Amino acid sequence: MKLLTDFDGVWTYPEVEGLAQGEVLEGRLLELTPESERPAVARWLASARDETRRQPTRYGWVSEGRISAFADEDPFIVHSALLHYIGAHQQDDDTARRLIEAVTANGQSLDALGGQSHAEGVRRAVERRGPGILPAAAEAGRKMLAAGIEVVAVSNSTTEKLRQWFEHAGVPCTEHPVRREGALRIRGSARKFVLAPEVNRVLELGAVRVDLARLSYEHVLQDERPTAIVGDVFSLDLALPLALKRDDSAWREVRLFWILHPYTPAWLERVVTEHAPEIEPIRGGLGTLAGILTGSAANQGRS
Repeated sequence: MKLLTDFDGVWTYPEVEGLAQGEVLEGRLLELTPESERPAVARWLASARDETRRQPTRYGWVSEGRISAFADEDPFIVHSALLHYIGAHQQDDDTARRLIEAVTANGQSLDALGGQSHAEGVRRAVERRGPGILPAAAEAGRKMLAAGIEVVAVSNSTTEKLRQWFEHAGVPCTEHPVRREGALRIRGSARKFVLAPEVNRVLELGAVRVDLARLSYEHVLQDERPTAIVGDVFSLDLALPLALKRDDSAWREVRLFWILHPYTPAWLERVVTEHAPEIEPIRGGLGTLAGILTGSAANQGRS
């Protein structure tokens, strides 16, 4: 059995990192604003965030001018949605225009500002708390490895970060393509969010459309051919595997697990429940999934 796992939100609960990223991002936007205008801009940013929450399919993490993940799917994407809102309204809103002008004058783009804010937010969280793999998730990982399950962590985070965090949590690991029995394998910088400009392919779930033009992620999926996949962000982790499961007979038996957290959008959970019964919801984190899969592995061993 081979399990592909996402990292943030599967092995971690990224609320602290997300809050830190938001503090850094808004702090830098306000630093670039004349002091007399900062209270008004702070209120504008709060209003912009409210608007992205009200329209989560209109704003989000953008790639090639298209939505890669919806505005409220996790504690990091909410900040990508804020930047998307600013960029989308630069022609019709003076505050948005001035913010972009200030960022550009500082030698950055909105994307670069978002990336730097994320990195700094994570750095601050680690400085205060240490690497954030949950003890229960680390225990679940060791349990699955001991049961003979091949575990591969496929993440947008860098391989270096993943290795440091897994080692800190006492989870044996190797960097792809190195394999070692009893060790998790890491594939970082997976670029699941990157959409190919020349590809027009979507997953339709009722009125909701998820972009599937994720060629980097598809390369990893086809290279690995897992037995099961688990993630917490539906758009990034599970939409493309779901389409493969529906369209390709070789993927028909692959199990797809969605870890649900308090931050999981209720509206998206309703859509997936109604239109994608192939997705298996998981409450209780990676420990719950480990119980399911180690039971399956034991049953396979007796057959």
